[in-house]
Amino acid sequence: MMDYSIEDRKRIKSLKTNNGFCLSLRHLLYFPFVFLSQYVVSAAVYVNLSDGSPIFGSFVQAATGKYISQFLGVPFAEPPIGKLRFRRPIPKRPWREQWNATTFRDSCVQSPDTYFGDFYGATMWNSNTPCSEDCLYLNIYVPGEIDREKRLPVLFWIYGGGFWSGTASLDVYDGKIFAGEENVIIVTVNYRVTVFGFLYLGREEAPGNMGLWDQLLALKWVYKNIQAFGGDPSLITLFGESAGGASVSMHMLSPLSQPYFTRSILQSGAATAPWAVENKQVALHRAVILYEYMKCGNGNMSHLAPDQWNMDEVLRCLHAASADKLRDSEWSPVMEFADFPWVPVIDGEFLKTQLLAGSNFDEARN
Repeated sequence: MMDYSIEDRKRIKSLKTNNGFCLSLRHLLYFPFVFLSQYVVSAAVYVNLSDGSPIFGSFVQAATGKYISQFLGVPFAEPPIGKLRFRRPIPKRPWREQWNATTFRDSCVQSPDTYFGDFYGATMWNSNTPCSEDCLYLNIYVPGEIDREKRLPVLFWIYGGGFWSGTASLDVYDGKIFAGEENVIIVTVNYRVTVFGFLYLGREEAPGNMGLWDQLLALKWVYKNIQAFGGDPSLITLFGESAGGASVSMHMLSPLSQPYFTRSILQSGAATAPWAVENKQVALHRAVILYEYMKCGNGNMSHLAPDQWNMDEVLRCLHAASADKLRDSEWSPVMEFADFPWVPVIDGEFLKTQLLAGSNFDEARN
């Protein structure tokens, strides 16, 4: 176990639930590495994206002494707010002014998990930025100075959290050490979670799998722009843990994603996990239960036959609700222990079909 300094202990204490920050419970996999990536800012770094949009990041020194060009909070989609709530993401329009990519942007809206109180093994997974619906940003860590001729391999990180929590800005996902020591570009990306990312109503206004579409749009952005940072678009590897690992396997299965990456790494999660995917009927039923819980109208809709469910009314209710009310109600559809309320659905477009994998008893016996 690390012997943390007084300043580090103050930093730990500051991660408590306050100032509207959101929380998520994870495990202790990366605990020893939390503070390895502290750095000193040195200078600004300028890059023009493929559409001409200008951004500037920071040239910083990591704890190992290596220098990194980092770009934090780079937008890849229009903010999914207002009429865009629950819809698939729209690519970010080009801009003319310099985009300040020196600080993290907001995390996506999610519920706090306070089960273990102030225990740092839990709070280390809490968001370190405020939460809002305007959250579709990514972060890029490049070893050394920007050199378009380097053609470095790229690692594209998808965080876990049961599809109900997580953020790319966590200390444990800081890419400076990895990028500097392994001479690779690290990209970490935010995607919508919980009801904002996985509400399914079977229509364009709420098609389900919005969080996966966020990931795909970010992946396309990287494929299109990473050469400006010295990366090789033909050497993109997806990797993720828990729900991130399940997401990676879903991109492996989806023909929409396959042109944009060449390798994949799954950690502690796959599309075959019982918690990772739901069918359409269950997803619709959960939307109706959420609608009833929020007391928008007919409190008995879930007792009707599915063909009598008024999904127009459900959509109006959930669209009109505040983000805070949706966040506070999102667990209402859960009926079983260890069940996650909002997960990917077999929609016939992003995910074409269900996958069954297994093994036979004694299959290796002579």
